[in-house]
Amino acid sequence: MMRAALLLMCACSFGGHRPNYQYFVLTTTAQRTPSSTASDESQPTLAVDRVSLPGYLDREQIAMRTRDHSVIYSRTDRWAEPLEPAFERTLREDLAVHLRPAGIQVPTRTEGPTYYLDVEVLRFERNGDRVELWARWTMRSSTEVLDTGDTHFFVPMRGVDSNAMAVAASDAIAQMAAELAVQVRKTDRTLAARERRP
Repeated sequence: MMRAALLLMCACSFGGHRPNYQYFVLTTTAQRTPSSTASDESQPTLAVDRVSLPGYLDREQIAMRTRDHSVIYSRTDRWAEPLEPAFERTLREDLAVHLRPAGIQVPTRTEGPTYYLDVEVLRFERNGDRVELWARWTMRSSTEVLDTGDTHFFVPMRGVDSNAMAVAASDAIAQMAAELAVQVRKTDRTLAARERRP
């Protein structure tokens, strides 16, 4: 009887019971359209080669920035998968939608792609009633850097909970993909024109 009472006291002292965790995922939001032409080996390909996130985001707990130098983590809300590969997959799928009309493929895996894309994420978290995405990117071939740039914007949340945050985070990646697709198409046209010169 005394042992049972001690176990009950210990349970209470540690919060009584485990929190009811909720899990969230990033999803592709770009409008998917059927491919008008079959893909072939002559089409240029883009590989999302490397995506890196800051260490403070490398955890299950969903982060929220409260000040420039302050971040807090949810006690109950979690990412359902590691954030870095989830970000990479979502970006790749969004890019594929935007670049398909230009004849540029973004496969899951490819040998010897035409272009490589590296992304260094600096911030990707809730900031008040918005999600902030700030990243630096580099587009390169196998031999040279072709283009670099920054993307930094805020996406309003349509709600106050973590589900609204996950939706806004997915929208932020989609906006980044649309912005990057413009640069990829521009670079591809420039290189194609250079190759046609006598």
